[in-house]
Amino acid sequence: MSDAASRIVELVRSGDLAGAEAAGEAALRDVPDDFAARAALANLRAMKGDLEGAEALCIGDSPELLRLKAWLLQSRGRNGEAADCYARIVAADPADWEMWNNLGNARHAGGDLEGAIEALGRARRLRPDMAPIQLNYAMLAAAAGRLEESVEAYEAVARLEPDNPIVPLELGRARAGLGRMDEAESAYRRAVGLAPGLAIAWLELGIVLERANRIDRLEPLLAEARSQGIAADELAYLEALLLREQGRTEEALALARRAPADVEPARRALLIGRLADSLGDSGAAFEAFAEANRIAAGEPAAARADPEAYRRRVAAMTARLTPEWLAGWTPVEPGSRPAPVFLVGFPRSGTTLLDTVLMGHPAVAVLEEEPILERVDAAAGGLDGLADLDSAATERLRDLYFAEAERLVPDLGGRTLIDKLPLNLLAQPLIRRLFPEARIVFALRHPCDVVLSCFMQSFEINDAMANFLDLADSARLYDLVLAFDRRCREVLALEAHTVRYEALVEDLEGEARALLYFLGLPWDPAVLDHRRTARARGTISTPSYSQVIRPIYREASGRWERYRAQMAPVLPLLAPWAIRLGYGDILEAGR
Repeated sequence: MSDAASRIVELVRSGDLAGAEAAGEAALRDVPDDFAARAALANLRAMKGDLEGAEALCIGDSPELLRLKAWLLQSRGRNGEAADCYARIVAADPADWEMWNNLGNARHAGGDLEGAIEALGRARRLRPDMAPIQLNYAMLAAAAGRLEESVEAYEAVARLEPDNPIVPLELGRARAGLGRMDEAESAYRRAVGLAPGLAIAWLELGIVLERANRIDRLEPLLAEARSQGIAADELAYLEALLLREQGRTEEALALARRAPADVEPARRALLIGRLADSLGDSGAAFEAFAEANRIAAGEPAAARADPEAYRRRVAAMTARLTPEWLAGWTPVEPGSRPAPVFLVGFPRSGTTLLDTVLMGHPAVAVLEEEPILERVDAAAGGLDGLADLDSAATERLRDLYFAEAERLVPDLGGRTLIDKLPLNLLAQPLIRRLFPEARIVFALRHPCDVVLSCFMQSFEINDAMANFLDLADSARLYDLVLAFDRRCREVLALEAHTVRYEALVEDLEGEARALLYFLGLPWDPAVLDHRRTARARGTISTPSYSQVIRPIYREASGRWERYRAQMAPVLPLLAPWAIRLGYGDILEAGR
C-alpha cells in the first residue's frame, strides 16, 4: 500500500471522511497511477453512497480496482458489465475461487444460466469445502434441468451442513425429478426429522408417496404431520389427494381450494382442475388448467424453451421426407440382432396404458420413455446424416442403441424389447434406417381428446412439451406431427399396427390379443390385469401415473365434447384429422 493510500485509510478510521477524500484527490492529482490510493478513495466514496463517483475511479487493470468495479456494477444492476470484470480477474488468476463464485452470481443475475453454472462449477472444484458455493451450484443446475449434477452437489452440501433442513428438501426435489422416489422419500424424511415444523417438507413427502403409488402411506403421514403442529390449511393439498383416492371428490375439491395458493401453486391448480373435471364442471376445470399452465410458463425451464422452433423443426423434417430422398440412401447390410418394437403416438394417446398392458407379458421388456433414439440420432448427424450412412456406420449406431438398451434392461435375455416414447413418432426415419424390419405400435386417440389432455397435464418442460402450455400451440403441434407421420407412412413403408385408445378401453382383451398377434407373442391373460402390473411397477414417470393404477377410465373418451366452447378456436385445425382418422366431422356435430 502506498503512503497516500495509508493516509486515506488512517483518516477514514479516525472518522475524518472529508479529510480522507481531500487527501485522496490530492494524491491522485500528484500521482494518477497510484492505484492503491485510487482504490482507497473509491472505497471511501462507495462507503458514502457515491457509487457513480466510486466507479469513475475504477480504471486500469489493477485487480483490486477490478474487484471493486465489478461489485459496484453488480450493486447497480449492471450484471453483464460486472461479469466482464470478474471474467478479466479470473483470466489473470484462475485460482481465485471467490471471483469465480462472484462471476457465477453475476452471470445468473444477468440471465446467463449456463455461464453461471460453468463459473460456479470452477468455484466448487477449487473450494469443495464451501457449502454456499455447492448450494448455489446445486440450485442453478436444478433450474437448468441438470438434475444429476444437482443431486451430486446437494449431497456434497448435506455432508458439509448435515443439520440444514433446506438441503435435504432440495435434494429430495432433485431426486424426485429424476424419478428416484425411494431416495427422494428418504431425503424428505430427513428434512422433516431436522425441522418437524417445515410444512413444505411434509407436503413434498406426501406428493412423492402419491407419485410412487404409495397412497396407503399418506394417511399415517398426515397424522404425523398434524402431531407436529402443521396447520390444516398447509396439509389441505395432501388431504385432498387422499379424499380423491377415497372417491370423496366434492370434499377433495373444497380442500384443494383451501390449500394456500402460494404453496405448490401449479400442482394445486392441476388438482383443482382434475377434481372439477371429475365433477363435470368444465368451466372451472378449464380455468384451473389454464392457471396451472400460466404458472408453468413463468418457470425458468419454460423461459428457456422455444416451442415455435420445435414446430418449425417438425415442418422442415416433413418437407425433407420424400421418395427421392429415400431413394438416395446408401444401401446397408441388415442388423444381426432382432429389432426392438417401437411404441409411439402423440402424447396422451394411451401409450402408458398400452405399455403397462404389455409389461404384464413375461416375454416382454419395456423401456419407459428413455431417449435412446435421441442419442443415436445425434450420433448419426440427425436427418441430414441418414442418407450417407454406410454399413459400418449403421452397425455402430445399432451397437450404440443396444448398449444403451442393455444398460437399462440388463436382463433382457430373449424377451421382446418394447421401446416406448411417444414422440419417437418423429424418429421413424432413423428407425427405418437402423431397423427396417422393426414393428411400430401406433397409439391413436381422438385428436380433440389428445390436444385437450395435453393441455390438462403437467410435463417436464422442453421445446416440445412447452407447446402444451397453450391450447392453440398444442393443436398446431398435433397437426404438424400427424402430418409427419402420414408422410412417413407414405414414404418409409414401416410395419405398423394401430391401437385406438377408445377401442382399448372398451375391449381390452380384444385389442390386447390383436396386438400380441402383431408382435408374434402368445396370448397371456396376465396382460389384462394392468392395475396389478402398474402397482408392481412402483414409480411411473409419465403424467399418466395416477390413472393407470385405477380401473379403465372410459369417461376420458369423448371428454372434449364437454369443452367444446373452450376448444372452439382450435377445432377447425383438428377437424380434418378427425375425419381422416375415422372420428367423423367434429364441426358438423357441433352445429
